[in-house]
Amino acid sequence: LDLTFDRQQFTAPRARRVCGVLTCEESIVSTTPGEDQSDSTVVFKTVTNMTVFERISAGSTGISRDKRDVLVGSVSSQSPSLNQVANGRKVDGLLEAARATLRVELVKQEDCLAEFTCQVRGLDTQGREVVSVSSIVPSPNQLGHQVSSSGFMPVMSMQLLSSLQQLITQSFKSLEKSMEDKLLQVDDRITQLQKDFNARTDSFENRMEDKIDNNNNLNKLMQLDFKVSAELAQFRAEAKSDIMDSLDTMTQRIHAEHMEALGNVSERFERVLSNTSDLLTSMESEFYLLKSYNQSSLFTLRNKTEEVTSPENTSRCVLSDTNVLKKPTTCYSGMGDSKNQTYPPYVIITHDTLAREILCDTKTFGGGWIVIQRRASAAGNFYRGWNDYKKGFGDPSGNFWLGNDAIHNLTYKYPHELRIEMRVKGQDVFAQYTSFRIEAESDNYRLRLGSYFGTVGERPNYGLSYHNNYQFSTFDRDNDDNSKNCAVEYHGAWWYRSCHESNLNGLWGERSHRGVIWDTGPADVYPTFTELKVRRI
Repeated sequence: LDLTFDRQQFTAPRARRVCGVLTCEESIVSTTPGEDQSDSTVVFKTVTNMTVFERISAGSTGISRDKRDVLVGSVSSQSPSLNQVANGRKVDGLLEAARATLRVELVKQEDCLAEFTCQVRGLDTQGREVVSVSSIVPSPNQLGHQVSSSGFMPVMSMQLLSSLQQLITQSFKSLEKSMEDKLLQVDDRITQLQKDFNARTDSFENRMEDKIDNNNNLNKLMQLDFKVSAELAQFRAEAKSDIMDSLDTMTQRIHAEHMEALGNVSERFERVLSNTSDLLTSMESEFYLLKSYNQSSLFTLRNKTEEVTSPENTSRCVLSDTNVLKKPTTCYSGMGDSKNQTYPPYVIITHDTLAREILCDTKTFGGGWIVIQRRASAAGNFYRGWNDYKKGFGDPSGNFWLGNDAIHNLTYKYPHELRIEMRVKGQDVFAQYTSFRIEAESDNYRLRLGSYFGTVGERPNYGLSYHNNYQFSTFDRDNDDNSKNCAVEYHGAWWYRSCHESNLNGLWGERSHRGVIWDTGPADVYPTFTELKVRRI
């Protein structure tokens, strides 16, 4: 156990005046079980506590009659670090696995002359609880490094240490008893000296009173001058503060008015831009609506003589005309506008990319539409599983679903538009979208849809637009946001969200949300004929 004291002198201005530094340090040395341990050396395997005490006198005269130990600082396994400043001492301590250290910086001169004790508790290499104690009394005339003279305390058990403490206590009591008589004699001498000192002090005080009165008058004048100076300085500070506050208030008001003016101009400009954008959007929608209406009227006029009374027979009747009219080899936009070539309204041709037969609408809105869904009657079961909707089912000349794989292959590579034709209460209406595609099966054929225009009516977030960016679901593959399976709840297969605002693959003839339904926003309609078709843009 190392206990050292370094006495220091500091002459630098404004430096912390430390009269000495006390350092207690214990290093834990690894030993093997076969090594001999000196009886005069404490070899710790584990340190559990290190404490530094200052021994001070408790007597009223300051002479050591009843000395006691005052705790300066301590570190332990429960509190392994210490950093505190109190009573003119700065204490830093740290208990680590291989070392324990306490460092005390002393400011008071009486502390730099006091006796200090460092005590370390722990277990030795044989598992016994042992204590090591070292004491030091700094020399008043010695500068620099001073090492404790007591050295190391022999290893002892806790019982032996207790017995030694009792013996020391008894010795101190006998010594104190012998000192009491001498102290009483000293007290009597001090009392006599005090009386003499008081008599001389009274005489001196009488002579000083006159001088003190003169000093008091001078102090009053100095206080008055200081008070006037302080009030003048306060007045200047308050006046300066008021001026600065006024300037700040004026600056903030000018800034606020400037920002308000800029905000009004910006708001008006944004309002003009918004109105212009709304006007352009409205004009674009009305243009598409007018164009669609004109094309639909033209198509109706051209095919007036070819119409049949029931929708379910339209494709069959028209397809029978292929024996008379020339059959196209591809389905392309503008094929219905040709003046030199006339095709039947609907033809079944083989699509090169899909390598399968498709139904092509050659007339509607310029023609070139590939039909991907058609329902004109109760024939055919549309309440089917994932694989059926993946591959497709039905007859192109009747009711059918082209197949999700085929629809993805059609729409993912080139941009397409979507048109949905419906018959509602005997009226032919449509919904058209500026872009359309579905993702691959790995994304569950997720729907990607553009802007709406048409005659069926669809407010924002209604109709098919409600289902935009959602995945396809069937009764055996639930991909919707509802806790239930929407395909089971509403007897269909669709891009259900939670759950639907359109359900064109629902139960035929059912006038409910389980049936074939289209929600326009203001009201629900129940089509008796539906046809979904896509065209490359």
